Amino acid sequence: MKDTMNAKLETIYRAIPKSTCPPNCGRCCGPVFPSMAELRNIREWCGVHHVEFKDFLDVTKEGLCPYLGQMRECTIYPVRPFLCRILGVSVDSACPIGNCVATKKLNKLQSDYLYAAIYLHGKEKSRTEKHRRIVAEVMKRVAPELLQQREA
Repeated sequence: MKDTMNAKLETIYRAIPKSTCPPNCGRCCGPVFPSMAELRNIREWCGVHHVEFKDFLDVTKEGLCPYLGQMRECTIYPVRPFLCRILGVSVDSACPIGNCVATKKLNKLQSDYLYAAIYLHGKEKSRTEKHRRIVAEVMKRVAPELLQQREA
């Protein structure tokens, strides 16, 4: 089952257009919520590469990802989650400063399809509501003004 899921993830990841971002920017690196399969891969990768496995909810005071290094580099880049991979290539997840260059942009339907392929299968289906609650909770702690803007 694990190998099947990894193969599915790799297929989905290959469908995401390539993007080039400025080195050590980290502006997009806020709270993300990987799928269970992605979490499993990240945990294994961290063990093999001697990187501390961290909870994605342990965002910094600035609301940044716990895997963002001191030089603002992604310390788990080879196994970064889907949500990190799609930043800057989807029309609904544009680069906040406009510096990322994508080989192609995905429209909302395309990005939603890829999202659903990762997060809405099997056991993940029951986790989507939990993810929404977690996102809201993190936003309350980290950026309450953004949450108010989203609700308005």
